[in-house]
This record gives sequence, C-alpha cells and structure tokens, in this order.
Amino acid sequence: MTRRRERAERIRIVGDRCVLRDWALADAEPLRSLLDPRASWHDTNGPYLGRPTPEDMERVRQGFLALAAMPASDVPTPRPSLAIADPATDAVLGSVSWYWESRETDWRRIGIVLYDDAVRGRGVGREALSLWTDHLFAVTDALRLDLATYSGNVGMQRAAEAAGFTLEARMRHARRWSGGVHDALVYGVLREER
Repeated sequence: MTRRRERAERIRIVGDRCVLRDWALADAEPLRSLLDPRASWHDTNGPYLGRPTPEDMERVRQGFLALAAMPASDVPTPRPSLAIADPATDAVLGSVSWYWESRETDWRRIGIVLYDDAVRGRGVGREALSLWTDHLFAVTDALRLDLATYSGNVGMQRAAEAAGFTLEARMRHARRWSGGVHDALVYGVLREER
C-alpha cells in the first residue's frame, strides 16, 4: 500500500512576544476581518499607494491560504511569508514576508505588518522582525536584508532600529500625498551584524 507523503515539517519559530508560523487553513476566517481594506494598519502600510480594494485583500488572503494548502513537495524555502501569531492563542496578529528587490544580485527585501492594533507598541514588531531576519539568514546565503518604509511610519522605524537594522538611505521629500510630504527610508542589516 502506498502512503501519501505528509506535508513537510511546519515552521514554528517561538519568541517571547510572538510566534512566526506557517499559514494554516484555520486562518481563513480570521483573515477576512484582519485584511479588511478599512482596517487601521493600512494607514501606515504604504498609504501613499492608496487603499487596497476588497478584491486586492482577497487575493492576499488566498495567497496565504494557498501556502497553507501546499503539498510537501511544493513548500518553498524560504517561505515567502509567515504568520505572526499570539504565543498563547496562536491567533494571527500580522505577517512577515520577503521578496526580490533584485534576484540577479541576490538582493532581498523584507516586510512586516501588524494587523492587530492592540499589539502595536509592545515589542511584537521588533521581535517578529528579529526572528524573521535570523530565520532568513539561517535558510539562505543572503549577505544582507533590508526593508523600506517612510518617515510617517514611526513604529516601523523603531522596530527596525530595535531589531539591529541601520538607516542606510533617506530619500528626502520622496512621498507627497494627502497634504503632506515624507521621506522614503531604507533600513538594512548585514549577515555579519547578527
């Protein structure tokens, strides 16, 4: 009798304030409200790009659920994203991600979003960013990781600095929208700095 191969080992990186874990099919319903285009986290997550539509957020949700449903042979390493979850309840609090800024030169950019207002300002973002950075350095041969934000996202700046990232670039007055002007910022960390 041939047995179906079970899904590869699930990722679960445990910190004091949060857990980074693979997406689960049980996240489907909570993600509906967490990814609502009217949610407050959109106010600091690239607001100059405009509010996402419900269809945009449904595509994001379906992408997370597709990762949850992947067979073992298709699970990518490193994962393109992981859920940030509450260590006590396993409820989704946010997400971490990475993408190619330049695949040709092995330049990876990372991101983090906290969907739950209640956990902001409590060190969850800093810890999630640190855990994600260490994980990506452990499973890739990347020499550096960076993230982009803007001067209006003070929480992201604080999390990046607390996680050991250095402000490497400030493009002054790069973001004009909604009656204001903001700088574009890039924070980076090198493998040897971890």
